[in-house]
Amino acid sequence: MGVVDRYFSTMMEHDWAGLRDCLDDDFTRDGPYPEHRWENADDYVAFVSGLLPGLKRHGVDVTRVTGDGDVVHAELTETVELDGRLSRVRIATAFELAPDGRIRHVEVFVRRPPLDS
Repeated sequence: MGVVDRYFSTMMEHDWAGLRDCLDDDFTRDGPYPEHRWENADDYVAFVSGLLPGLKRHGVDVTRVTGDGDVVHAELTETVELDGRLSRVRIATAFELAPDGRIRHVEVFVRRPPLDS
């Protein structure tokens, strides 16, 4: 489960090389929306590194990480400022780990509609 913790911490620290190190060479990602599908780690890291630095008041609060074997689940709340207001969305993620312990696949699900604050 340590690689999942590193995945989130490297994103929040904008450590793109560290994020890439968490991902298997056969990495894929799906969801939560159809346009959020990546077929390889390099394209995904390029997307994230172009998106996250421009978000206002972005944060991720991971509330639970559980796992069994090569499957790890994480629950989190993602916050971002949109139009001067904080928007919070509850998210569930499923991670499939490769034999070397890196992340092979991520599936992302929105648990609830945005929570206005």
